[in-house]
Amino acid sequence: MNPQQANQTTLALAGVSKSLGGVKLFTGVNLQLFQGQSLAVVGESGSGKSTLLHLMAGLDQPDSGEVFWAGKAVHNLSSNAVAAMRLQHIGLVFQAYYLMPHLTAQQNIELPFLLANKKPDTTRCRHLLEQVGMAHKAGSFPREMSGGEQQRVAIARALALNPPLILADEPTGNLDEDNAERVLQVLLSACGAQGCSLVMVTHSAKAASHLNHILNLSDHQLAELRPANKV
Repeated sequence: MNPQQANQTTLALAGVSKSLGGVKLFTGVNLQLFQGQSLAVVGESGSGKSTLLHLMAGLDQPDSGEVFWAGKAVHNLSSNAVAAMRLQHIGLVFQAYYLMPHLTAQQNIELPFLLANKKPDTTRCRHLLEQVGMAHKAGSFPREMSGGEQQRVAIARALALNPPLILADEPTGNLDEDNAERVLQVLLSACGAQGCSLVMVTHSAKAASHLNHILNLSDHQLAELRPANKV
């Protein structure tokens, strides 16, 4: 992939391969994600979906290949440089929420500002709480929220610094069907409102069908199953 191609994308992978414990997970993965696009990564358990997402997020290194964020090569940067760049470029949403238990919903959303050595934008944080339907829980602690409510706060936190890319690892995996659908709609609506790109790892075919594209990780290869149904 030439630099001009990579620079046009929010996220790009070129020839990425990874093995764990001597077991090959995937090889030669190529991907280009443009602003506003969304894609789901599906596959059997153990196929390497979460590992692939970690490589996209710079939380792990590929054995070979290149990873680009908005044209910037990140696979060969120091861990500190990657962490600083990730804070500005990527919002992360995990299955386990990872809210700070001693902070309120509002304070959890303000946390990325503090990590970036910025003064929290309280107006933006309140707006994000409204956007995910959690304004009434601004002063509540995680222990006072349901799983679905915690995940909605986690989505707002991921969007706090207005990153161009959201990476979500099984964001509805811990939720019942009704809450899963509600949280997914919040995630898609919030990403759409900010114009950011979205990559979601999921085992749910129903959840995957809401995104622009569905990619299947199988037999060490990542391939598009078909364009997802637009809903």
